[in-house]
Amino acid sequence: MKKILAVDDNTINLELLAQIVRMYYPDFTFFSAETGEDGIIIATKENPDLILLDIMMPGLDGYETCKVLKENIKTKHIPIIMVSALGRDSVERTKGLNAGADSFISKPFDQIELKAQINVALRIKGYQEQLKKLYSDITLVEERERRRIAENLHDSLGQTLSLAYMNLSSIETEGCNAAVKSKLNFTSKLLNKAIEESRSLTYDLSPPILYELGLAPAIKWKLERFEKEFGIKTQLRTNNIDKPLKKQYNIFLYRIVGELLTNINKHANASEVLVELYTKNETYYLTVEDNGDGITKKKIETNSKGGFGLLSITERIESIRGSFTIESIDKGTIARIEIPLADG
Repeated sequence: MKKILAVDDNTINLELLAQIVRMYYPDFTFFSAETGEDGIIIATKENPDLILLDIMMPGLDGYETCKVLKENIKTKHIPIIMVSALGRDSVERTKGLNAGADSFISKPFDQIELKAQINVALRIKGYQEQLKKLYSDITLVEERERRRIAENLHDSLGQTLSLAYMNLSSIETEGCNAAVKSKLNFTSKLLNKAIEESRSLTYDLSPPILYELGLAPAIKWKLERFEKEFGIKTQLRTNNIDKPLKKQYNIFLYRIVGELLTNINKHANASEVLVELYTKNETYYLTVEDNGDGITKKKIETNSKGGFGLLSITERIESIRGSFTIESIDKGTIARIEIPLADG
């Protein structure tokens, strides 16, 4: 069901907006609120496709309401059109845009102009939804290909190497000279190493534990391997994660944890890593915290503008209506991912 929310302290304006919505958008459900506080509550509950927001209101004004909505993970992706008598003032428009508004229209407004503004906002939102779906579909296709390659490695190459190792190990070496025995032993060790590397590559490509047991066991396995390989102590904490996420979200989060661990090993000079998974207020949280050197604001901005690490993570998380933040703490760095359970 498509929805439009109007927030205005003037009941006449709300009735006018309701009539316009009924006239031009008969398949939309119209919601209204007379205060910014009520508007935030309705937006969080109903998740409308568009919000029409007045500026001058008692209590929370339009700027404050807009800022709260854009900071809330559940409402940050909803387009907001500010409808106000202050819309002709460039200073006020700039203030509104900085608060997160997507566009302005001045009161008294022309119905045709308002309709055009709404159409543009809905069209952009539609494009964004299509891009998010495309991104998610591409991720799933990539993961399916990873699984296919991993299964081929396991069933074909892995089995062939294992059979070769077994045949070589069964050769009777009694009576062979020392040089032949040495070569046989050396070849056996090479085959055994190839088997281990093949198994490791198979798990890196597509860990079966992620599909069979879920995200938390897969991350635990990842942390154990990370600790063994790099000597950095790891810990996983979970709380209230009984409600499962979508399969593709598990894939997103597992891959992102791997990228964050790689960054920690390369740049943080850390000795400990803590990963937490928990749910609170209908939101799924994943945090990765280290006790290393920390990350500077300049490094975050540089990476976001020109790099592919943090920027890639941000885009992937936002494509599933989540949010990603990273910041320095007293000692180290903490990266935090939030996903609304309503979507996940």
